[in-house]
Amino acid sequence: MRGIKIFTASLLLCWAAWAGGPDYFPLQVGNIWIYQGGGSRAESTLMLEIAKAEIFSGKVYFLLHGLPDSDYWLRMDENGSLLAYDPERNQERLWYAFGAPVGEAYNTYVPGNCCGRAMIASRNARYKGPVGEFETALEVRYLDVFQVGLERELFLPWVGMVYRALATGGPSHGSYDLVYARLGVTVITGPELMFSLALDHSIYTANLMPPLDPQTSVPLMTARLTLRNTAEPIQLTFPSGQSYDFVIKNEKGDILYRWSDGKAFTMAIREETFGPGEKDFVIQVRLGSKDGKPFPQGKYIAEGWLTTMGAKAYAASVGFEIRYVY
Repeated sequence: MRGIKIFTASLLLCWAAWAGGPDYFPLQVGNIWIYQGGGSRAESTLMLEIAKAEIFSGKVYFLLHGLPDSDYWLRMDENGSLLAYDPERNQERLWYAFGAPVGEAYNTYVPGNCCGRAMIASRNARYKGPVGEFETALEVRYLDVFQVGLERELFLPWVGMVYRALATGGPSHGSYDLVYARLGVTVITGPELMFSLALDHSIYTANLMPPLDPQTSVPLMTARLTLRNTAEPIQLTFPSGQSYDFVIKNEKGDILYRWSDGKAFTMAIREETFGPGEKDFVIQVRLGSKDGKPFPQGKYIAEGWLTTMGAKAYAASVGFEIRYVY
């Protein structure tokens, strides 16, 4: 059938990752997970991606990109354990023992774990977050954590990690919740090229009830720019190290926020070939002035674009509203 393409592998095949149960960490090239921070991580995001696959010593591994410290080669074994491979040392280390009995401790080398021990606390944990409410989450707890390190994580079958909680020093705690995932679903489409902008809310609420707290009185927006290409590869030319920009305008067209303000970029022309695939950029914005006051009530426009040379060839805009609560 000419003109029709199947984009990535079907999610329905993910169950085959291991013979004993559901897949809690889908390893298909092109999978993307985006997380919004909370607590001490409230103004940060985390984006993970399965970038490519390679064979080492006769086994297939998938490159996980996006963790703060490094990239990692991963595979799921027949027992439901996620293993990380170090090509330089020719060594595998255990990250997650998804098939382990509930309540039984095991040694782990997952990055961010302070103390090297974890256990499966439940396979029917309850989770409620931006992507929905579930009662089928697998809960991993990290043992002996003190002040700094991973505390617990929740995974959904055939989705992956949806929640991560961590101690960040003293009484401080942070978290990450899944807000977007692109998994190995089957998409049947003719060749297409798309650029889009998504916001996490249509209405942002500024809580002005005393005593005022800048964390609640100035609402936080999470925006995502997406370039998706299922057609022929395209050539992108950038005049600098900057790849995208994002602004917020009021109804008069005045720019109240620009993502690139105060940022420095290398001044060199770049050529990038893209596609087929998807590229995402995540921006978090406090919807207020530098002195900590929220933007006035009213309607606004968010606009994002790729900073390619010439006119804005890849751009999108979305309207939203700010409301006060007293």
